[in-house]
Amino acid sequence: MSIHGLTVQQEPTFPMWPMDQMHIQSNQTLYLVIIVILLAVIIVLYLRQTRVKPQSIKQEVEKAREEADHVDGPLEVAMRLLDENEKLVVETLVAEGGTMLQKDISYKLDFTRVKTHRTIQSLEKRDIVTTVDHFNTKQVTLADWLK
Repeated sequence: MSIHGLTVQQEPTFPMWPMDQMHIQSNQTLYLVIIVILLAVIIVLYLRQTRVKPQSIKQEVEKAREEADHVDGPLEVAMRLLDENEKLVVETLVAEGGTMLQKDISYKLDFTRVKTHRTIQSLEKRDIVTTVDHFNTKQVTLADWLK
């Protein structure tokens, strides 16, 4: 081939080598694996968001009180719906007048800080207690509808 009087040789074209084809196939496989992993992560995140969260047990307590032959207070009915750790925290709150600091609950029940936090968080989600930040701990108060 000649451009303006200069002779340029064209590079010969070779067919694709088998190693190049394997490299392309491995790249395609890698992309496919990445896409599958991303889809799995998206699905897991979606399922975590739509997971059923514990609801207020106020309606359950009212329903149980209506169905009961004898009249129990809302606190007695609620206590039957709680797990052991939640019962201990509520009993401690009742014994102390309905309000305590989270660190005092932890100390009194000999719970770890994490166990106390998780139990109180569960009770708060179910509208059994309310919490207010109090320096480096929380003030935990029994809900008004249980008093």
